[in-house]
Amino acid sequence: MFSDKNEIYLRKKEQRKTIAARRRELTREECAEKSRAICRHLETLLERGNFQDVKTVFSYRAMPEEANVDRFNKRMEESGRKVAYPVSLPHGIMKAAVPQGEDAWRRGAYGITEPDLDRSEILLPEQMDLILVPCVAFDRKGNRCGHGAGYYDRFLALCRPETILIMAAFDMQELEEIATEETDRRIPRLVTESGYLQLTGPEGFRMSGAG
Repeated sequence: MFSDKNEIYLRKKEQRKTIAARRRELTREECAEKSRAICRHLETLLERGNFQDVKTVFSYRAMPEEANVDRFNKRMEESGRKVAYPVSLPHGIMKAAVPQGEDAWRRGAYGITEPDLDRSEILLPEQMDLILVPCVAFDRKGNRCGHGAGYYDRFLALCRPETILIMAAFDMQELEEIATEETDRRIPRLVTESGYLQLTGPEGFRMSGAG
């Protein structure tokens, strides 16, 4: 556990650097193959139990070398579910937007493709049934290291307690212990190319099936 804020900041910076180096070693083909496996596990997951009740999904468009979930997003839209995507605004504010058409996209402030707010339906955080959360790194206790702007932590704090939260990442993004502070949100579920895992308590994740 890390206590000093400056120590946490420096540790997170080093952890992002470590994972960035690992991800640069992935070829485009390897990244695509792992991303397809993640999407298959996610699709299988939503056929199970209470996951079948999901009507509204908050997903994302991947950055380079990030787990690409476009296939999953498309399947959700084809199944009649509403899929929203993040739009990053000043002061750490993130909106959930459902683009109204294939031309309702733009290049965002961080170079990520995001919906054009003027041509999208805006949803509130409490309207989300499932949120797919990207990450730079994760550990086995559900701790997540993002890019440092805090957008997801602020957004998740406004969601309903029963909203299903799932991290999507590659196996190689795992670290032994993520540096955390009080505002960081633990994510209780994880999908990697190896399968679906769920937190069982302070001890961390257990494998729930590869799907």
